Amino acid sequence: MTRSVRAVAIVAAAGAVLSAGVAAASAQDPDPAPTTTSWAAVDSPDASAGEDLTELTRLSDEAGALGEELHLARAELAVAHAERDRRERDAGVAAGRAALAHNNASRDQSLVDHLATRRYRIGETGGVRAAALAESPRDLVDRLGTLQRLSGATTSALDASRAASAEAARLRDDAALASEAARTSAGDAQHRADELDRRSEEMRMRIDEVRRRVDALSDAQRARWAGGPVMPPGYVAPPVDSVNSAALRVALSRLGAPYSWGATGPSEFDCSGLMVWSYAREGKTLPRSSQAQAVSGAPVAMADVQPGDLVIYNPGATHVGMYAGDGLVLHAPTYGVPVKLERVDAMPIDGIRRY
Repeated sequence: MTRSVRAVAIVAAAGAVLSAGVAAASAQDPDPAPTTTSWAAVDSPDASAGEDLTELTRLSDEAGALGEELHLARAELAVAHAERDRRERDAGVAAGRAALAHNNASRDQSLVDHLATRRYRIGETGGVRAAALAESPRDLVDRLGTLQRLSGATTSALDASRAASAEAARLRDDAALASEAARTSAGDAQHRADELDRRSEEMRMRIDEVRRRVDALSDAQRARWAGGPVMPPGYVAPPVDSVNSAALRVALSRLGAPYSWGATGPSEFDCSGLMVWSYAREGKTLPRSSQAQAVSGAPVAMADVQPGDLVIYNPGATHVGMYAGDGLVLHAPTYGVPVKLERVDAMPIDGIRRY
């Protein structure tokens, strides 16, 4: 069967499931035994072929885990850049305030100097000298009044100058701290960017290796690598009664879609990308990485799991799928394995989150 014919058959099967109201086969075992994940099913009469697939499984798992870590690193880098920009703005504002305070302090000091000069020119050394210099009783009253006003103004101006100088010094300290914080934040952002570049190159090499090995598999090996059908016989999609079950229905429409690292649809996906795309179609925004998805939303016990809940797998939350009901999970497994339904307990469950 050609690839295009297989794709048509997969889509047709998925459409039949989504429109069905009852199971097509009632003789199905009501509680089938758990199976391993498709890309981990390496049992083979040929021991060397099994060893090849075991090694490929390890490489694929490592590439998938690194891919999810890079999604998280990119999100953290965006946050670091935003923090750097905020701190640089804060430093600029603080520097402007410090400059304004310095100008105010200089202005107040000039006023103090001006008032002191005036007091000197009119001979303010006390009332006795004012009386000696006065040309008449009226002149004496005017001189004493002027001296009193100048004394009060000088005292006020001196207080204002001291306060402005202290404020200017405080704001200069604030500006220096803000500038240092901005430099630190910029350095952190650059370090994250450099580390992301390094790990992205590592990711590219891992992807190339996995692709090379999968593409070199024999037909028999490729069939074992892909595992069973994308959808177990008799599966019926749960009714749509919430945003979560609606997101599941959207995700089910992509049964058989190929896996691609970093892809978020609509024709190719990685594991977290399928979750993001499906919920986005229903108006909900999910974090981009499986690690971030594992700590967002609300935690759910396995006994309370519902269709549309996200099932987080493996220590480190390196994989994610969507609970599809009937003890099944819908997920994008790895390169060479299409989006499919498998037993929810086929991999070590790290947690369940509801959005």
